[in-house]
Amino acid sequence: MSIHICTDYSLFPPYALMIAISFVAGLVLQYFLNIKRGIQPMIAGFITLLSPLMSFFFAFLLTYATSDGSKFGLSSMGGLFGMYLSVVTLALIKRDPRTTCITLENCTLVMPLMYSISKLGCFFAGCCHGIPYHGPCCVKYSGKVTETDYIFPVQLTETIVFFLIFAIGMIMLIKNYRNTSIYILSASAAAKGFLDFLRESHMDKIISFNQILCIIVVIIGIVYITAFKRKSNCRTTVTI
Repeated sequence: MSIHICTDYSLFPPYALMIAISFVAGLVLQYFLNIKRGIQPMIAGFITLLSPLMSFFFAFLLTYATSDGSKFGLSSMGGLFGMYLSVVTLALIKRDPRTTCITLENCTLVMPLMYSISKLGCFFAGCCHGIPYHGPCCVKYSGKVTETDYIFPVQLTETIVFFLIFAIGMIMLIKNYRNTSIYILSASAAAKGFLDFLRESHMDKIISFNQILCIIVVIIGIVYITAFKRKSNCRTTVTI
C-alpha cells in the first residue's frame, strides 16, 4: 500500500495550519498543567505568552544560522530551545526552585505533543522527507511544493512515536512517577536522533547536526532539571 500526496495547495498550507494547531494545543495544555500543579495564574500566563515568541525566534534563527543565511524555516530544535528558554527566563525572575522545577517538567511533557502535531504539517507538505523506500506505506509526493519518488513516511512515524511518548509522560505524571521529565526528555531526544537516520538529508552522513543537538539537549536538560529537583520538592499529583 502506498500513499500519494499532492502538494498543489490552493487554500491554507497544511504546514502553517498544523504548526499553529501544535502551538495552541501545547500552550493550552502547558497552562492547564501549571495551574493544576499550583503555579500562580500570572506566572502561568507569562510563560504562555513568552513561549511562542521565543520558540519562533530561535526556530527561525537556528535554520538561518546553520544554513549560512541561505534558508528560512522553522527548526524543531530551535523551537525546543526557545520553549525552555522562556521557562529559564522566568526562573531568573522568580528565583523559586519549586516553581522552576514544575514549569520545566510541564514544558518537557507538552513538547512531544507539539512536535507530534507539527510533523503532520511536514508530512502533508513533504518537507524533511524520508529516504527512498518502496515498502508498505511508502509515500510519493507530487505538485509544485514537493516532488519525490517513493520514500519512507518518516514524518508520519514521528507523529505516532512522539504522541506515544506524550501519552506515556502524562500517565507517569498522573501516577506521580519520579523523574518523569528526565525520562520523557531522554526518550524524545533518542527517538528524534534515531528517526533522523531515516531522513533523506541524513544520507551520506555519519551523524547529523540534529543528532548532535539531541545529545547536547539531553545532557544539559538532565543536569538542569536534576539541579532544581535537589533544591525543591516539585512532585505534585495531577487529577484530570
